[in-house]
Amino acid sequence: MSDDRGYNRVLLFIPDYPGSHYKDLPLQAGLGYISEILTRNGIENNVLDMRLGYGVNDLREKISNYHPELIGVSMMTFKYLHTYTVINKIKEAFTLIPIVAGGPHISTLRQRVLRECRGIDFAVVMEGEETIVELCRGKEPSKIEGLIYRNNNGEPIFNSDREFIKDLNAISFPNYNNFELVEYEKFIPIVSSRGCPYNCIYCPVQVAIGKKYRVRSADNVVNEIEFWHKRSFKRLGFTDDNFTLYSDRVYEICDEIERRRLTGLKLSCSNGIRADRVDKKLLARMKEVGFYEVAFGVEAGNNKVLERLHKSEKIDVIRRAIADACELGYEVTLFFLLGSPGETWSDIEDSVNLALSYPIVSAPFYNLIPFPNTELFRWIEKNGLFLKSPEEYLDNVSHFVNEPVFETPELPYAERKKAWKYANKIVGEHCKKNKRRAVMAKLGRSFRIKGLPAKLISYSWCSDLVQNKFLAYKIVRRIKEKLLAKG
Repeated sequence: MSDDRGYNRVLLFIPDYPGSHYKDLPLQAGLGYISEILTRNGIENNVLDMRLGYGVNDLREKISNYHPELIGVSMMTFKYLHTYTVINKIKEAFTLIPIVAGGPHISTLRQRVLRECRGIDFAVVMEGEETIVELCRGKEPSKIEGLIYRNNNGEPIFNSDREFIKDLNAISFPNYNNFELVEYEKFIPIVSSRGCPYNCIYCPVQVAIGKKYRVRSADNVVNEIEFWHKRSFKRLGFTDDNFTLYSDRVYEICDEIERRRLTGLKLSCSNGIRADRVDKKLLARMKEVGFYEVAFGVEAGNNKVLERLHKSEKIDVIRRAIADACELGYEVTLFFLLGSPGETWSDIEDSVNLALSYPIVSAPFYNLIPFPNTELFRWIEKNGLFLKSPEEYLDNVSHFVNEPVFETPELPYAERKKAWKYANKIVGEHCKKNKRRAVMAKLGRSFRIKGLPAKLISYSWCSDLVQNKFLAYKIVRRIKEKLLAKG
């Protein structure tokens, strides 16, 4: 039982996201950190991930059986109205149990979320580890930095931003003991740094986690890698926004991996790294210890659009990094944006031609989404370019859908749709060919399957049917994991 001093038993849940584009089910590192710090502070907790197929009735049953004193939920903006419905249904069934929400949706919209969703009692802004512990220990809500709470009239009150955690080594990395670990793809996300010091006009990261860049030490990062390596988890991905910002630290991580003889690793930077923060020497060193996949946030194919985006990179530097990564044998992904301020059809051709110049395996052209509190959002609002209201499009926000929410004088609505279809089709076919070659090479190298059988398997595996439908089945995902593990 809880007492006047706080909450001793917490149930954390991740809502389902109907219509999500994710084919593989990733662990959520953010909630993993929250669960871990609660455990380390003697606060019992458990996790229900509704993405695993659980419905509201399953969540109700879990609450009834587990008897939590506090319920926590991590929210994305995508399908936020659906998440509000889930929260309100739980609040109706368990009126006496307070609900605390966190995640990027909260950090971006803050008090507005509590005004829109009456079922939420508390909300945690940005980094939540210290805030949630203080709440559970019974500290007066009005004195907890980083917390939104309701006053006696039910109005949401935000105290103040909490100072960022300086020493990330002091935070225990998640071991996911309270998650159904076997149900996820056999891939562990690693967060080795927080914050982004850059000023890209479209990026909501600064709003969600802040500009101040902080890192874990190389030794601390490799402790986490070794923890999972001993448990036969060798596919690990750095989900940082700026993993390679400090190259000296990356070299130290590589040296420590080698010193500890952590072999057979499959390490990736699939969330995207900056091209101007790597060189061929660094990429080669990373490759030696198990990095096999990198993604670059290219965004555009020429300097004009990059400058409009405040990307602070030059196209020749980006080209050099892509060429180096491809030459070293990495599986390379490039991320592009469509609809940037001032972008013309000719600029899009530059992006397409850049992508076609390299043997990359993926290069999605994303529908540019204006998130609240970004410079892009303010520019669109000022110029009256919205085609849909933020309240309408944020609930279904997706970079992967050909449905622009704003237009520009250079690219009106119809042209935006045409450009999205054109770029993704042309570049998508190019990437499929490269993927098929890669799969055939892997089949020959790891399974000694060559010739026509390898060709047939590669065509089947890279088909849209397998990628979009069959990967929803656990057995197919397990086959994929084995292929990836074989390298």
